[in-house]
Amino acid sequence: MKLGFIGLGAVIETAYLPALRRLNIPLHNCYGFDVDETRAPAGITRCDSLDALLATQPEMVFITTSSLWHFPVLEKVLQSSVPRIVVEKPVAASLAQLEQLQKLLDWPENTDRVLALDHWMAKDGVAQLALGKLEGDWLPEADYPTLAPQVSSVAEIVKIEGYLLEPSGFNDKGEPMALNFATGEPDTRTLRHPDGVIVDIGTHVLAMIHETLAAIGADNQLALTLVEAKDQLGNGIAKGDVITAEGSAHLQGELCGIVLEMWLNKYAGPAGGQKGIRLHLRNGVILSQDRRGAEEVLEIWQGENVQRWTLSGPVYDRCLQRFILGEQSLFIRTPEQVRLLTQRRIAEVSALLTILQQLRGPH
Repeated sequence: MKLGFIGLGAVIETAYLPALRRLNIPLHNCYGFDVDETRAPAGITRCDSLDALLATQPEMVFITTSSLWHFPVLEKVLQSSVPRIVVEKPVAASLAQLEQLQKLLDWPENTDRVLALDHWMAKDGVAQLALGKLEGDWLPEADYPTLAPQVSSVAEIVKIEGYLLEPSGFNDKGEPMALNFATGEPDTRTLRHPDGVIVDIGTHVLAMIHETLAAIGADNQLALTLVEAKDQLGNGIAKGDVITAEGSAHLQGELCGIVLEMWLNKYAGPAGGQKGIRLHLRNGVILSQDRRGAEEVLEIWQGENVQRWTLSGPVYDRCLQRFILGEQSLFIRTPEQVRLLTQRRIAEVSALLTILQQLRGPH
């Protein structure tokens, strides 16, 4: 398959290309464009312009620019004949862009053509536990009895928690310093709004939670409020500040009528690294998935009794393999799901951007 990448920054170097190599996807048919001429990752044939890339007639295009450019680039690509378009999170970076995007997606020729991607939609272990259909790549810690469904209806869920607490270090001033999620190396970027945690990593957590509930059969009702947001140094965000990025945030609300809490932190220190979900059931059982080192850890907590499974490997690999590329691509297997997934991503980004408007004031 001929692939096109628009935006050749860090996410290509640290996530996409390593995943494609691990999945044995040939790279000789990969083309890319970036306005920064210094970006030319090995394995991607660089094009001199966006028009030149589209002229290669890629079968699938990934939009991996900075978030503010996702929608303008998508708008351009939709004017081409590219049949499958994958947009990295967030699918748009403002409420105005989301409104324009929705109008474009209402056109029949675009309905099943755009997939708003968040790779955390592949963190679906809790959904598998809930349905009693655990896939064979999860390795049990012990010889457990045959898994039974844990949830028969959404009414059995009393609370859902999602969290992404990233480990961090310190710079030479003793200030918290972010680390690259894939390499663990210091992230030297100066983060600015809107790339604070609410939209940048809140999208991951909401996508994981939303897809878990969608698998169980829940509807698409989402409401969020902000409990607290702080900057990199632990200070609050002032009204009118449209520059400083949030470093941590605590959100509450309801998703599909279920109480929801989210904790986001890009500066959780050496003890950070927790990335997952907890589903609290009315009978006291808790279904949990967390990232611990190089493994996903899946657990059923019943009082002091814990059943545990593990799964190795990066979530990007599973997402690309199970949803995007090959015969299992949603575009081939269930094209109607492309639209539904994109609409859920739009609902999530809309809720998070609304939170930012309330936090900072209209902007």
